[in-house]
Amino acid sequence: MHDTDAKKPTGSLNSTAGDTDTHTVAKAQATDKAFPRLRAAFALKGHRLHRRAELGSAETFWVERWGLVRYLPSLHDAALFLAQIGGRL
Repeated sequence: MHDTDAKKPTGSLNSTAGDTDTHTVAKAQATDKAFPRLRAAFALKGHRLHRRAELGSAETFWVERWGLVRYLPSLHDAALFLAQIGGRL
């Protein structure tokens, strides 16, 4: 007979108890939420934010609107540019 989740005690073995398995999901601090937030903020201003991460190199970012492209070296620079065009996080 197999144990069901309802019979297991709360904790890391119970998938319905709300405990996060750190082997499957990265810690909350390590998850990348800054890029999706910036992408959404740029979209509200009519811009598209892109990124590319290649093996062995740093991520690159760029913003485009109407075929014009501005390259940005980091997410911090992207946030500064967003402020320049009147966007908010």
